[in-house]
Amino acid sequence: MRTGFEHSKGSTGILLLHGLSGTPEEVRPLGDFLAGKGISSFAPWIVGHDSSPKDLARTRWQDWAQSALEAYDEATRRWSKVFVGGLSMGGLQALHLASHRPTAGVVSMATPVRIFDFRFNGIGFFKYLQWRTSNLTGGILDPSAPVHATYPYVATQSLHELKKMMDHVREDLPYVRVPALVVQGSKDSMVPPANGGIIHQALGSASKHLLLLDRSDHVVTMDFDRQVLFEKAFNFIRTEGQSLEQGT
Repeated sequence: MRTGFEHSKGSTGILLLHGLSGTPEEVRPLGDFLAGKGISSFAPWIVGHDSSPKDLARTRWQDWAQSALEAYDEATRRWSKVFVGGLSMGGLQALHLASHRPTAGVVSMATPVRIFDFRFNGIGFFKYLQWRTSNLTGGILDPSAPVHATYPYVATQSLHELKKMMDHVREDLPYVRVPALVVQGSKDSMVPPANGGIIHQALGSASKHLLLLDRSDHVVTMDFDRQVLFEKAFNFIRTEGQSLEQGT
């Protein structure tokens, strides 16, 4: 497992997971902010993402999930309270972990569980007609934001694996019973903004919060409303961490 970045600040930490064809740098702004507040963080490279699109196409969603699980196990060796968070496909990973492991809480950001596009929903067929697609660019409205680094293209096989993971995690949602913060950009050009409400409603958590960011596109960690996200995430971790200490 290759580490993207890490901050050692205390016994409470958050595992941060990047999206499909992305890098740990897309979640670093959140990790850096939380470190300034005394929250540890750790962001690994998900398998297949630190080499080439062809290597990614050789992996399956179960490989990505195993990669995230290994990172979670490492986090539990470092911290007594482990939150999990992720952007886009990384959000799927975080929700999947939260449904199967005793996490302290989960932060889901711009996570897709439903895509309303016949091409994507038929990707199991279309992948035989076209083996790759140009990567989705943009996803950030703020012109002052750093460049969002991704692979130059994505194999349609990888998109099919993403769809299979979405289908699986959608069934996991009622079994996520830990505190949850669901974050969704209202101007998301990649994941239909309705996904935020779909996830929030389906979660089995007694404590769950939906944060809509009115000025943000897909990469909410780097867009106009990022400071709102950072503060909400910190308050969520602080509040839920205190609740764990008090046994409530």
